Amino acid sequence: MEYRWDLLSTPPQFDPELSREYGKYAAKVLALRGLHSREQARAFVDPNRYSPTPAESLPDLERAVARLLEAREKGETLCIWGDFDCDGVTATSLLLSALQTLGFRVQFTLPLRSSEGHGLNPQRLQQVLAQGCQVLLTVDCGMGNAAEIAAAQAQGVDVIVADHHTLPDPLPPAYAVINPLRLPEDHPLRFLPGVGVAYKLTEALYQALGIPGVEEHLDLVAVGIVADVAVLQRECRYLVQRGLVRLAKTQRPGLRVLLDWVSNGQSSGMPTAQDIAFRLAPKLNAIGRLDDASLAVELLTTSDPQRAQTLVEHFVALNEECRQLTQQVLQEVSQQVESLDLARERAIVLAGSGWNAGVLGIAAARLAEQYACPTVLIAKDERRGRGYGSGRSIPGVNLVEAIEAVRPLLLGGGGHPMAAGIQVELSCLAAVQLALRRELAARVSPDQQARALAVEIVIDWELLASQGRDRVAELDEVYRQLQLLQPLGHGNPNPVVALMNVRRGSVRLGVSQKGRHLKFELGSRTLWFWEAGEELERWQECRALDIALQLEADAQGKQPWQGKVLAVRPSGNWQAPTVFVPSLQIRDYRQRPLPDSLKGVLCYDGQALPLDQDFLLPTKTALLLARWPWLPADLAQLLQQVQPQTLILAASGHRWERLPHQIAQLQELGRTGRWDPHVLAAVTGLPWQWLAELEGPEQIPTRLLGRIQESQAFHRWLDEVSAAQIAQLCQRLLQPDPLPAVFSPK
Repeated sequence: MEYRWDLLSTPPQFDPELSREYGKYAAKVLALRGLHSREQARAFVDPNRYSPTPAESLPDLERAVARLLEAREKGETLCIWGDFDCDGVTATSLLLSALQTLGFRVQFTLPLRSSEGHGLNPQRLQQVLAQGCQVLLTVDCGMGNAAEIAAAQAQGVDVIVADHHTLPDPLPPAYAVINPLRLPEDHPLRFLPGVGVAYKLTEALYQALGIPGVEEHLDLVAVGIVADVAVLQRECRYLVQRGLVRLAKTQRPGLRVLLDWVSNGQSSGMPTAQDIAFRLAPKLNAIGRLDDASLAVELLTTSDPQRAQTLVEHFVALNEECRQLTQQVLQEVSQQVESLDLARERAIVLAGSGWNAGVLGIAAARLAEQYACPTVLIAKDERRGRGYGSGRSIPGVNLVEAIEAVRPLLLGGGGHPMAAGIQVELSCLAAVQLALRRELAARVSPDQQARALAVEIVIDWELLASQGRDRVAELDEVYRQLQLLQPLGHGNPNPVVALMNVRRGSVRLGVSQKGRHLKFELGSRTLWFWEAGEELERWQECRALDIALQLEADAQGKQPWQGKVLAVRPSGNWQAPTVFVPSLQIRDYRQRPLPDSLKGVLCYDGQALPLDQDFLLPTKTALLLARWPWLPADLAQLLQQVQPQTLILAASGHRWERLPHQIAQLQELGRTGRWDPHVLAAVTGLPWQWLAELEGPEQIPTRLLGRIQESQAFHRWLDEVSAAQIAQLCQRLLQPDPLPAVFSPK
């Protein structure tokens, strides 16, 4: 697979203090991920510095808690309705064990993937109600079951939905609907999956009853969040950080046996998110794909170590069967894909007989990754006359939107923007394939199909040698610093490191024992390029290579880390630039009057400088700041535009006391429909670029206020710090990107 290499530069907001605290490599990655201040970075790296969000922030949560406590007091029977994937299983297990501990009368049910699908199945629902369910709590499902919820409510059963899937309009007619998607986009709880919602509900119940110990359930939370590929930012990241510590010493026999099994009894230290994603979660998911997922709930809640051992052995066998079935589907699909013109069609929507519906999601994910196309695979069940499909997407292409566009042709469907499922009558299958492929293709741009490799750390391998530096030790240091970013996963991926100009004499190429995998040996460290053994001769002929890789823990423990190669290319003329930054003098008039002699120099007062082609800068430029730029990026642009040798500080921040009036003006203009960023900027005095980011006044409380808060913090810093600290920031902003292997931001 060919990639376009995007070598990412350090953002202008980069704070050199982060480099001193975490190291230059980790600091650059933190800055690239939007963590510019020490407070933000510390809360990201250290969970002790993060302030957890109150559970009551979730809509309808307090109403749900009150109803559940009423059920406990009255001795009503509560039924948990979960889902068969790992998120649903861990959420169900968490609620079941927690509510039993709190004295609830509770039972649970999970649908069968093969015959019932996600959500509330009408037939099973009637069985549950007939068994005496008086309160129904759905977890990781329910948002798409308005009719079933209305039927339960009509029979006097209060339904509480605890879900995180796409919001329908209107919401289902439940007693309470707890869904983080009802929160603003920037809310800390927005990314919670089903198990996260279940934990927050449980946390509120423990608090209401004054009972300690809710943290003991965080082991399940970590497993469910990582397995559901939730975004590892904000509250999700915090819960996983805490949960991994709890998982390492879990008292659940099922989890303990499963952890020992996947690590071959060699587990030591704290498990990582990668251990969950690639070792533990597939075993838990396999049971729901090929059998009854209720067995997974039994595993996670049993107190019998022997029963746990038996279940884990069953799960491992099913996981192997799942792997073989997936390979079978991939072999058949690959033959069909070869006949497609993917450059024109841009999407894969295929169907086949004999496919196991439980493994289609895995196969679709592999194809979406391999071909950079959204992929939907549909298993035909001729006996039932139905097709059961599973899809996986690529960034920027919303599967749910495409499914909604063809909803009239479907029996059902829904999920996440990146992963979803559908059901279809076989008589409509051809029409569904055509319509869904067109909808998906319309959402794929050529840029999305061009595989971009975002490289966050760039190291000139040859330059390190010329400087006499130990290159292996340098990579060891990169790995050490990047471990501060753990847990890694969706929303916080393992950074890509590019080794540029790796000359033939400094690397030894070879292949694995059976010739399948290509390896690059850099001194005592090995980089593996999986399934690329046939490319050995091609790369041996190159005088120098660029190698893009990720640094991972060595599963065998033979070296501190191993490299997973993502892409290789012949080295071009790239080299680390030589940077000359002129010295910058600072003259500080923040607390004293500006002399008359300075009033004629080039002045920035909040407006664009008149630097067109007819404007000639003096030989030795002095720039006077009569107003602070809005953000560090604006200061960087100003400095790089003028390249001053002297910076005169005579500024004050924006008049923030006018902010309520400015916001009121924006909202009034928005209501009249006149949403022209340039007009709004002229009226309010706010930057038009900020206003252009908004789609309308409803985004003022989220996006715009976030910009304003960032600007206020920047202005406070400029008001309070020393001139030397401002000079240090400006010197940094005047540089091109300081590649970490060459330049230290200290």
